[in-house]
Amino acid sequence: MLTVAACGLAFSGLSLASATPASAANETDLNGHWDNLLPSICQDGSNRSGQSVWYYNTVTHELHDKSYEGKSPVFDRIGGARAAKVYLNPDWKELKGHCYYPQSSSWTYEGAETARSEPESNCDKGGPLNYTVSQSYTTTTTTTKTVGGTASASRAIGKIFDANLGAEFEYSWSYAKSIGWSRSVGMSVPSGRTEWFTAKPFKRVVRVNPHFWLDSYRWNTVKDGNGYHTSQVWGGYGYRALVDHDYYYDGTANVLNSSNQPTFHFILHGRANTYNDCH
Repeated sequence: MLTVAACGLAFSGLSLASATPASAANETDLNGHWDNLLPSICQDGSNRSGQSVWYYNTVTHELHDKSYEGKSPVFDRIGGARAAKVYLNPDWKELKGHCYYPQSSSWTYEGAETARSEPESNCDKGGPLNYTVSQSYTTTTTTTKTVGGTASASRAIGKIFDANLGAEFEYSWSYAKSIGWSRSVGMSVPSGRTEWFTAKPFKRVVRVNPHFWLDSYRWNTVKDGNGYHTSQVWGGYGYRALVDHDYYYDGTANVLNSSNQPTFHFILHGRANTYNDCH
């Protein structure tokens, strides 16, 4: 039995170092300023639909969701219980909007040469001998999450990279799919030789930088609640889309050919027989 890392027709025209960066228009990079904000709000594909409400302290970096509306430490009050005036504390910002997950770059590469068939030896002194070997494969998918330069495995499959949930990029690979494949291959081994197959899968990586789109941004500059400001942009940066380019997901999966089969670089190896090959 030959088990290979990827099987199919050789993939032609595959770029092994291509990347298409997303446009930086209408976005500001929070990296280095508020590193915990985007990884908390847009966690593993969350808050994709509808409007979410968040309260963020730009000094202490505390973050709370909508359940803290009107509550300490986000809000304070003046006056008695019946006539209390509730106001947003200074340094706390109210963010309303939603997350989206555009592709920031994509590249393809040739995977490691790890698959190997059993070697076949022709110990006959005559002509070549023909062997038939079987090869099979099931595609693989991985997701890596990187925050601040630290990478870890992620369970984001089905949230960020699932086309059925509205992935914001072209879906031309095998992510979130399981494709089984098998075939038989003939191998003609010359006299006095031992040969075997290996395979390198072609893999594609799609990198996604989560964004948060601001519907509104509200803050208060006076402790009695008379200094409210509302905008549709983040502070003084002037952009509505918040992104942290040091926070991203890499989805890796097999490249598929036009027949929806995984592609590979298939390699035939050979050497002269040794004593143990034929005894």
